[in-house]
Amino acid sequence: MRILIIGFGSIGQRHYQNLKKIGFRNVWVFDVDQNKVKSQKLKVKIIDEKSLKCFNVVFVCVPNYLHLKYALLAAKAGCHLFIEKPLSHNLAGVSKLIKTCQKNKLITMVGCNLRFNPAIQFIKKYLASSKLGRVYAIHHEFGYYLPYWRPKQDYRKNYAAKRAWGGGIILDDIHEFDLLFWLNNFSEVKKAKFIYDKISNLQIETEDICIASFQFKNGVISSVRCDYLQQVPSRNLKVISEKGNLEFDFNLGEVWLKNKKNQRLFSLKRKNDNPDYISEIKYFLACVKNKKQTFNNLNFAAKILAICLKR
Repeated sequence: MRILIIGFGSIGQRHYQNLKKIGFRNVWVFDVDQNKVKSQKLKVKIIDEKSLKCFNVVFVCVPNYLHLKYALLAAKAGCHLFIEKPLSHNLAGVSKLIKTCQKNKLITMVGCNLRFNPAIQFIKKYLASSKLGRVYAIHHEFGYYLPYWRPKQDYRKNYAAKRAWGGGIILDDIHEFDLLFWLNNFSEVKKAKFIYDKISNLQIETEDICIASFQFKNGVISSVRCDYLQQVPSRNLKVISEKGNLEFDFNLGEVWLKNKKNQRLFSLKRKNDNPDYISEIKYFLACVKNKKQTFNNLNFAAKILAICLKR
């Protein structure tokens, strides 16, 4: 299998190292900044449909406003696609990409590494077991001060700070929206309300805080709270049900069922989250091998993107 990674920033480098770690050797790289790939033996200098025909799989790891540009070229060349989240910064060209992938019978996946967190997978199965009875609400929160995200990079020059580049906490934190819809089995959204603004002194053009609320057809009322503001990283979720609250704090790695008898249901102790990224690419490449669509293909990712852009 010949694999090409387009975009050799932090996430592109992570996928490269993980592909090597699980045994793939024919992994090529491309970046418009040739300095990032100068030490690599297997590199591509020009990206076009002709050069892409040499590859079976393409990982699109450029800033999100460039996702569709490279993904469409790769799809036309017949390459299976792994696209980092979010799918794009707007909906222009998304339907064309989907049709091209369907025509060429391509396996596609948009990055959703949090779905591979063992605690999240435990929660997904626990919800499916109906042990909680009726679910009333699902709430997600994420927040962290933007300048701390990438300490070696000036946050003002990152895509997160630029509106035209698809920045802003809503798309940057599309993980939380993805988890909400996935855990709620993609029930149809009846109503959605986004309240967001840029309220801090951060030198960015984009929103730094958002509170989004949803009413689903299955009766569940939910919310996502996210921001670029918190000095200490915060990421957690809460499921409110008739049998108690199911709560998970990513920093602690523990899932609790809280009612009259508080019970710790799951504990995750580890040094970092890289195993989730490895599981993610193993799953994707297994789907490619078996010609089976992924559980976060372009169709699912496009639905979530559309909801987040309707704000």
